[in-house]
This record gives sequence, C-alpha cells and structure tokens, in this order.
Amino acid sequence: MDICVWDKCNNRCQMCTNPDLPWKSEDGKVGEGYDYNVLISRIERLKDKVEPDDAMILTGGEPTLHPHFLDVFNFTRKTFPEQELRILTNGRRFAYRDFAEEVMKADNLNIAVSLCGPTAEIHDKITRTKNSFIQAVQGLENILSLKKENQIVEIRTVLSKLSYRHIDQTLNLIQLKFPSIDRVIVIYLETEGQAKKNLDKVLVPYSKLRPYLNRIEPLLPAFKELCLYHFPLCTLEPKFWPFVWRTLPAKEIVFIKSCERCRYKKYCLGIHRDYPNKTASGEFKPIKEEYVIEETDDFYHPITSFDIIGVEEK
Repeated sequence: MDICVWDKCNNRCQMCTNPDLPWKSEDGKVGEGYDYNVLISRIERLKDKVEPDDAMILTGGEPTLHPHFLDVFNFTRKTFPEQELRILTNGRRFAYRDFAEEVMKADNLNIAVSLCGPTAEIHDKITRTKNSFIQAVQGLENILSLKKENQIVEIRTVLSKLSYRHIDQTLNLIQLKFPSIDRVIVIYLETEGQAKKNLDKVLVPYSKLRPYLNRIEPLLPAFKELCLYHFPLCTLEPKFWPFVWRTLPAKEIVFIKSCERCRYKKYCLGIHRDYPNKTASGEFKPIKEEYVIEETDDFYHPITSFDIIGVEEK
C-alpha cells in the first residue's frame, strides 16, 4: 500500500517516474495532499483496505524530506503494527546519524535505498546533485550499522542510458562495501513521469543490456538475494529467469501479438505499456527453446530454476 508522503526530492534524476504536478488533496487543492493532518487522515482511512500481507510503503519524491516525516512514520508504525513498513529513499537523510537512529528503532522495517552508480562522479551525474553519492553511502553505512534482526535493507539501482554500462561496477561496489545487504534489486526504468519526458536521454533498449547483464553473472552468488524488476523473459538469457520478479500492476503492462506464441507467457511480466516501438523494434520475440521449469507458488516470483531440453524445429 503506497503512501506518497512528499512530492519533492533533493536529487534531480532524469529517469525519475514522478510527474511534474504534485498530488492533490481530496478537495482538489494542489500541494495540500502533503499536509501533515491530511496525511494522517489518509493513513487512518487505510485501516479497512489493508490486507494482512500488504506492506505499508512510504514513498515520494523523497519521503524523508517531509517536515514531519518522523511523526508520519511513527503514526504509520503504530496504526499498522503487524504490517511491514517500507521506506523508498535516496538514503541521503540517513547520513545524519540521529535521524537514522530514530528510524531504525522500528520493528518489521524495510529500507530500500537507491544507488545510481559505482562512483561519486557517475552517481552525482545521474542525480544531478553534488555529494549525493557521499551522503547515500554514508546513509547506507549508518542504516546497516543500526540494523536489527527483524529489519531488511536493500539497495535498488535503475538501469537507464545513463547507468547500464556500469552495472557490474555498481554491484562490485555493493559486494565490497555492503556485504551484509539483504537484497539487491536491479530495475529496468519505467517510462513514466520525468523518464517519459526525458526518453531520448534515459531510455536504453533491452537489446543493448544483454552483454552488460552477462558481466554480473559471476557476482550473483555474492548476494543473499538479487532480483530483476521489469524484465520480459525474452529480453534476458534464461540463466537470469530465476531472478525475475513481476512487480508492475496489470494496468501498466501489455502483451503484443507475438507474445501469444511464446511458450513461457504465463511466467512473464509482459511489456510496460509506454515502452516505445514494442512491435517495430523486434526486441520481443516468442521463445522457441523448450525448458523444464521449476515453478514457485509465488505469482510475483514464478521461476526458481530451469533445465534446457532442446530447440523447437522450424
């Protein structure tokens, strides 16, 4: 259950999925949806809508920048004591130790920190914000040093034209500097919000990613868990299928005509509705090889392993 806490951010990433216009309050007033009392009222009304396995996700913009973030955070924790409480953040405010200490007191907490690249030069160029890398790294160090057993910390990195060539270096950095990280998530960018406006600057075709993803294969055993988000199966070599998760809502994905001939459609995420040239690009082709798939009972993570049988004859 997403709770948009704040529409502003202290980074200026061109591949951000946030729109230009801020969220409106219920009476239609722009910007007032982030008023503390409005947020509290909205959170209270979620009580009857939350399922037992729902996570409460504080997001933005950068949610930690809200002037009353800790109050909103603590109220959410108190209101939903049994739910996982998740924060999607660029990590920079966690560079302040006192802030990190306050947040890390909470139980059943998941903190997901964005890391855009392996060095300050690359990361700060993507965020267009000086010292954002230094603060994100310091924030992660504080979070991990304070982490309790019932908390999860993950690092998320988005693949765009600005970052995809450095994915192996980024994962190398994570392995060396944050070996205790619980989860690493590699995300293909969503063509929404700012990313859609800056499509020519940020979009990298799936077809260009394969050689760079192959570079990360030796690193996979180094992580407790590695997930790939927003990847149709035909855009990946099968060795990566056990790492694929379906995380986009059904309303945001489509299957093109050729998908109907694919053996593995039932396991596939599909294609983001706004991905350009879905048919003309020729990137999405039905898979002909036959594999023995070991399934999970989790719709969102459908494949746990595979074995190749052969290739279908034409």
